Parts: sequence; C-alpha cells; structure tokens
Amino acid sequence: MALLQLDFKNERDRTLFLPAQPVRSSTDFAWKSLYFEHRTGGDFETEEHEMSGHYLMVKLNPFSKAERKVDGRTQIENQRRGTLVYIPDGCPHRVRYLTKLGGLHLMSLSKDILAEVAGELGVSNFSGVPSLGENEDRFVLEIAESLNREVEAGNPHGTLFAETYARVLATHIITRYRVVEVTNKKLPNLNQKQIRWLDQYIEAMLPHSISLPELAKQVGLSQYYFCRVFKDATGLPPYQYVLHKRLEFVCECLKKDTMSIQDIAFSAGFGDPIQMAKQFKQAHGVSPSQYRAALRSSMR
Repeated sequence: MALLQLDFKNERDRTLFLPAQPVRSSTDFAWKSLYFEHRTGGDFETEEHEMSGHYLMVKLNPFSKAERKVDGRTQIENQRRGTLVYIPDGCPHRVRYLTKLGGLHLMSLSKDILAEVAGELGVSNFSGVPSLGENEDRFVLEIAESLNREVEAGNPHGTLFAETYARVLATHIITRYRVVEVTNKKLPNLNQKQIRWLDQYIEAMLPHSISLPELAKQVGLSQYYFCRVFKDATGLPPYQYVLHKRLEFVCECLKKDTMSIQDIAFSAGFGDPIQMAKQFKQAHGVSPSQYRAALRSSMR
C-alpha cells in the first residue's frame, strides 16, 4: 500500500496531518522554495508518510520525548532546545510524541532548490541522510528564529529574504547531512562597475519587489555564488542591502518634504506606512514623522 504524501506547501496535506493551526506560518507570503511555521501543542502523532520536499524540525522549549520511525529505523528522541530533525525528500517517516509536543519550528525546502544549489556546489545526485533528533544544530536554530521574527513582523523584507535563507539552508543540508565530494571553484569577485550597476538597478526598482534571481541575473552569476560574493563586496546579504537602499530613499524624501508619509512608503517599496515606520525606527531610533519634524525644526 502506497504511503500518504505530505507536502507542507499544500494546505490540504497540512490540515490532514496537522489539524491544529500553527501559531504563525509563511502561507500568506509568496515564498516559493521555503515553507515555515511556528507550532506549539500537546499530544501529537502522525501516520507513516513520505515527505515531499526536505523537512527540518528544530525544537524549542520545553524538553520533549518522541518515538520516530524513519526509513524503517525507529528510535527514542530526547529533544531539547536546538535539537534538529532532518527528513530528506521521499523518505518514509512517522512520529509519536511520548510527552507534550511543546514548541518547535517546522521548515520545508523544495527538492528543486536543493537540486539547484547542489549543482552550483558541484554536487551531483545529492541524496540527504536523515538526522533523527540526536544532536543540536544551533545554525539551523538561529535561521529558524530569524524566519520566525520575519513572519511575525509580516515579512517586511519580501520574497528576497526567503529566497536568501532557502539557499543558506540548502547549502547547510548539502554540506552537513551528506558526505559528498565538492568540486573546487574559485568564486568570481564583484567589481566596482558591477556594484554601481546593481545600485542603479535597485534604485530603479525600489517601488517594486526585488528578487534574488533578478539581482544575480544582473551580473551573470548563479544565485548561490551571488549571495556569497555580494556579501563579501558590500558587507551585507542582498535582502539587508536592499532594505538599506529603501531606507536611504525614505530619508531623502523626508528631507525634501514634498511627499506624504504614505506616498514615500509606496515609492520606497514598503507594503504600507506601518511596515516602513517599523523598519525606519529600528534603523534610526525615531519614526519617519519624528525624523521629518526634527528636520523642520533644525531649518528654522
């Protein structure tokens, strides 16, 4: 008898396996390669099923004990904060919690993004090795916490944030949860001419969503290599650099004092004035209105 298929990006599948709603999830955002949810609960058990996509679970608090069966192997897990479970695409899996579920973050990466990043790394025929909650993985915990904060804030950084973290997670899975031979490739550097061109492109596209594939395309690099060399060249990952450019534009508009706060928010590519104000205050310590008022006072 064929096993049930679980695709976390499919609402019907999630409802069938996880009838209780998560505290928050990425379903409201246009994230293509990565699904995220933060979940808490009590009793929990699933039927045996196959994962569609690469599944990651990282435990929060409190301590939990679970019985997990993966690809015919069953073991008892003592889960503490940072404990990671990784289930590769297509791997048979079931779990039964012997204590309360507690709090955890769930993530699912599409098999396409794993295959794409594996190819960029020079890894052919990638096949993941399951990790059954035996060890902590602080790197994945920090990424999951960043995703949780982003979702809770309403995804102010847009799809670029998710695309960047999807590739970071894919790279981590490929390099840590599979022994592979990676071909050595020298990373190309971004020169000043390319940086200037990227700045011009970002500034021209500020009112719109700016994606990682489009940025990488501007300089003829794969998305994986682009993320690495871009941070080397600018000191920031792409999504933070784009946010910095948006906030620079906001400051210039506030100085000119010719546009409303709402018009500035939309022209800078923020979804609404509330999101802009939140990011602006985090960067400058004051709201856009307070910043404008201070400028007016200094000019009297």
